[in-house]
Amino acid sequence: MNLTAEQKDFIRANHAEMPDLIELTKATFTDDTIDGRSKEGRAVRAFCVSEKLDFQTTKHKKVKNVNLTEEQQESSEEYARDGMNPYQIASILFPDDSISPLSKETLVVADYLDKHGPHGDHGEKGENFQYVPPRTSTVIVNKVNDVAGASWQPNKLSIAQRDCIDSLRRYLSSPRFVQTISAYLEVSDRTLFEAEFIRAIHDKSDLTTDEVNLYINVCIDYINLKHVQKAMNKLDKMFDEAESQQEMTVRLAELLKTKSDEYNQCEKRMESLIQKLQGDRAKRINAKQDQYANILSLVQVFQDEDERKRMVLIAEMHKEAVKREADKLESMPEWKARILGIGPSEVI
Repeated sequence: MNLTAEQKDFIRANHAEMPDLIELTKATFTDDTIDGRSKEGRAVRAFCVSEKLDFQTTKHKKVKNVNLTEEQQESSEEYARDGMNPYQIASILFPDDSISPLSKETLVVADYLDKHGPHGDHGEKGENFQYVPPRTSTVIVNKVNDVAGASWQPNKLSIAQRDCIDSLRRYLSSPRFVQTISAYLEVSDRTLFEAEFIRAIHDKSDLTTDEVNLYINVCIDYINLKHVQKAMNKLDKMFDEAESQQEMTVRLAELLKTKSDEYNQCEKRMESLIQKLQGDRAKRINAKQDQYANILSLVQVFQDEDERKRMVLIAEMHKEAVKREADKLESMPEWKARILGIGPSEVI
């Protein structure tokens, strides 16, 4: 964009009184909607530079560069394993700064954790492999015996136990269970998740899909409680060590209260889910028992009816046998009857 001669003269005459580039650009073009980034502003800037005229631009305060030290990196990973989010971690790592969820420190911590993850000394990592549900009955029975304290024998399962094992195989292969357990990075979390799930439902072969999903939610809360409790223990320790640092103790107290509230909410949610699961299943079992009781009573009625019919049939057969015997006696010669001293009426 080229400036007119009148515009150039206006800039030469007014740049000293209007050193701000945006103000000068608006006045030159008599347009309050443009600024220094527009094509008009760039044309005014280029002219001022070519004419060696002084001007000012609006400068934003440069955000300081934040680099995590090796110790801060290790602390970030450790706090992340304890369930803290980047904002909470940044508040601890930079206690003298005004930290917000969108501050540079928080973003740097979040970026570091995204790239490196919460690594630690917990053995094999789970992020590189998908959970594979057990397929054979022997493996499933051994898992049940390990986590539920049962003593089932793979080769000597009762009918009810076989039903439970078959159902547990389906539960462990459900898409949501596989997806949920595979999302955990630590093998220790996966092990606890699977153990609590098996322990809760190994003897329940009649669960609906919704009930299985609710049990998965309960197991998720088990893992959450584990991490929240670990974070609370660490915060307690840090709080004791930072008694002389008032600002640090205030932040730690706030974080500790947040974690405590999270722990209580998690416990209440678990309690509510377990009560719902137990209540719904109890109602269904009672309904089945009522149904079975009705069927049993009908069977008993039929059995009683058959017994009555059988007794009547026996009585009729007995009566028929007596009648045949009486007819036989009646057909005997008169002299034999007299010798025996009996008659048909006496026999019957």
